[in-house]
Amino acid sequence: MASAERILLVTGAGGKLGRLLRRYWEMSAPKGWRVVWLSRADGSWPLQAPVRADAVLALWGVTPGGADLSMNVTLAQEAMTLAQQCGANRVLQCSSSAVYGPGVSLSEGGETIPVTDYGKAKLAMERWVQANPVDGIETCLMRMANVVGAESLFGAIERPGVLTLDRFADGQGPRRSYLSVSRFSETVLALLETDFLPDVVNVANPTPVAMEALVQAAGKAMQWRDAPDGAVPVVVLETVKLDTVLGNSEPVGADEMIAEWRALGGETA
Repeated sequence: MASAERILLVTGAGGKLGRLLRRYWEMSAPKGWRVVWLSRADGSWPLQAPVRADAVLALWGVTPGGADLSMNVTLAQEAMTLAQQCGANRVLQCSSSAVYGPGVSLSEGGETIPVTDYGKAKLAMERWVQANPVDGIETCLMRMANVVGAESLFGAIERPGVLTLDRFADGQGPRRSYLSVSRFSETVLALLETDFLPDVVNVANPTPVAMEALVQAAGKAMQWRDAPDGAVPVVVLETVKLDTVLGNSEPVGADEMIAEWRALGGETA
């Protein structure tokens, strides 16, 4: 993938994750890459002039609660078209841990039984990508954990008032695999450089985190309620495959995650 100047096109620059990653890379520029940010909101998509690029990072997608989740397939198609137009030979597509459904030690080779409409839409996107390879373009589907600062818990942390968490019969609240922006950045850059790009990879920090630990580290007032039927206590991604790309990583706790989120502009209401 070497070239005189390697260019990474990032779609979805106006979304929550796009804004966080942009701030992070403003503080710690990705070595060896020039980043071109594309956003439907600011009119930079479609491109107004031909741009050569080495790779595409497709951050865009319709999130839970979005009006038309089927657009996730369309956006994956557009990312591949964009790669062809720009001469890119590698595309990283953002999928989600929601394709698995609840569980622990969820691995890339395991069953995908999504229980939400969002998970089903992301799985449909994955299947389209896998069924429609493009000559000369490698793709990787990144099954991403909850991103620190860009998912619903942090929306609640940033809103005024007391935050309510579910408590399950064992006395504990929800536990999830989370993904810090620094870990995501490290993953993206490693996937751009590796000679052996995985077709699917879980992307998460190496150890799960209790949601109440994040809320407490943020200094947010909270209260409990009994978990309703259907609430999911635990979702934990296995990161063995990712570790082969990144090397083994040290556990990251809630305090460190919140500190990074604050450094990127996060505030507690």
